[in-house]
Amino acid sequence: MLKSSLSLIKNVVILFLSLFSFIVRSEDSINNIKNSHTITFSYLEGEFPFSYTLAGKPAGIAVDLCKTVAAHIGKELGVAPLQVKWIKVSPAARFQSLLTHKSDVECSNITNTNARRQFLLFSIPYFYASTAFISHKEDHLANIKMLSGHTIFVTSGDIAVEAVAKLNVRLGYSLFTHLSQSAVSAFEEMKVTNNSVFVADDVVLYSLRAASVKPACYDISRDNLIAAQPFALALPRKSIALQKIVNNTMMELFITGEFEKIYNKWFLSRVPPDNVLINMSMPSQLKRDILKWNSEYPGLHAK
Repeated sequence: MLKSSLSLIKNVVILFLSLFSFIVRSEDSINNIKNSHTITFSYLEGEFPFSYTLAGKPAGIAVDLCKTVAAHIGKELGVAPLQVKWIKVSPAARFQSLLTHKSDVECSNITNTNARRQFLLFSIPYFYASTAFISHKEDHLANIKMLSGHTIFVTSGDIAVEAVAKLNVRLGYSLFTHLSQSAVSAFEEMKVTNNSVFVADDVVLYSLRAASVKPACYDISRDNLIAAQPFALALPRKSIALQKIVNNTMMELFITGEFEKIYNKWFLSRVPPDNVLINMSMPSQLKRDILKWNSEYPGLHAK
C-alpha cells in the first residue's frame, strides 16, 4: 500500500512539473527564442500559394512573411542571425504544434475566428478570403439565386458546407450537394458535370482556375456565400510579447509598401513550380486596412 501511494505521489509530482514546465514555456516564447537563438515555424505542404513545398523547402506568401518576421525578431532581440527551423504539419495537427510549443508561429492560411481565438493568438490579417463559387462560363450564373437545381460540389469539412446547407434551405431544397475529399477533386468533378458549381474560398477558386488547362472556360462569382474572412499568422495563446513583434513587423511591411511587393509576387506574377498566374487583385478589405494604417502610423514611411 505504501509503495503504491508513493508511486501515486511521484506520478502526481511528475505531472505537476510537466504542466508547470508547459505553462512557463507557453508564457515565455520570446525568452525561449532569445536563449536558444532559434525560432520554429510550422507550415502546410499543399496550401498553394500560401504554404507549400517547393524544391524540398517551404514556400508561399505566408512563408515569406514569416521569414521577414524572423529577421525582425533577431534585430529586436539582438540575436542576429536568428536560426530558423521549419516543421511540416498536416491540417489536422496544425493547431497541436502550436499548443504544445513545437512551433512558435504557424505560417499558412489560417482563418482567424472567434472559436480559434479561445486557444490561439493571431497576427493582424494579411489576406481576406470570401466563399464564392466557380462555374462553367457557358452557364452564365451571375448570382447565387441562379443556383437552384444545380449540383453543388463542396470540400468535406470546409466552412462552406454549412453555407451551402443554409443556401439550400433558402432555395427550397433545390440543390444537389456533393461532398468531395479535396478542393482539387471537387473542381475536377465539377468540370465534367453539367449544371454544377464548386463552392470554396475565392482564392482557392482563382488558384484552381489559373492552373487548369482552359481557365477561360470558368467564371468565379462576385456574389459570396460567406463574407470576407481574415487569414493571419497564428501563435500559441500565451505568446503575447511575440505577437507584438510579429504585428509590428507586419505593420511596417504594409505601410512601407513592402507587403504589396510580396503580394504581387504570389498573386500577380507567375509562380513556380508550374508557372501559374493566379491573377487575383488584393482583397478590398485588405486595401482598406492598409489605408487605415497609413493614416494612423505615418511615421513608419520614413523608415
